[in-house]
Amino acid sequence: MPGVTWESQAMQVPEWPAEELTAMCLLPAGTQAEIAEFSFGDAQTLTLSGAATAGSGVTLTLTEALESDILKGVILDFGGGKLFTLSQRAIRGSTTMVGTLAVNTADADSYNYPGSSGRTVVRSGTLVGRTFAERAAGTGFGLADVANDDEIYLVAFQNEYLEQNAGITLLRHTAQIYENKLPGWANMSTAEQAMVRQLYHCLLYPAA
Repeated sequence: MPGVTWESQAMQVPEWPAEELTAMCLLPAGTQAEIAEFSFGDAQTLTLSGAATAGSGVTLTLTEALESDILKGVILDFGGGKLFTLSQRAIRGSTTMVGTLAVNTADADSYNYPGSSGRTVVRSGTLVGRTFAERAAGTGFGLADVANDDEIYLVAFQNEYLEQNAGITLLRHTAQIYENKLPGWANMSTAEQAMVRQLYHCLLYPAA
């Protein structure tokens, strides 16, 4: 049934649905994710707040706190030869990192750190999709392409380890959701937001 638990991974009820996630609003079990379409759980975008001069013992300041630890010795590439080698572990929640910088960096330089956990994650509220041709070929759901995909859904429950079990649970169309609670809503394209509003009954929290 939808929302099953495997090994130690318990499904947690997300905040963005505006109704109880019963079998009536979830698609039957058996849906798979296409692992290559998603990122490791500790992947994150690192954006610098201010410039820094090349050298050792350099502290880089970030615009947002780290979502996950980054290990000592990891090399971060901010582009144009701006390599930064961590001389100590960067701690989750911190907005600074210490290490050796090869080339001067500028304000707002960024790097999409791919992560190193080896655990691929599909987060609750992710918009996923596939074409009918992909469905016929047995291909799993990937990140939604709203211009081309024929099947598009929101993922109901987070899967924190796709390598272990690639199953995902999808929310049926017309279910009620709080769009302003949906993770990543503000960063969705206009087309993606329009698709969510077309497929689901979107409310604001608190109700307005």
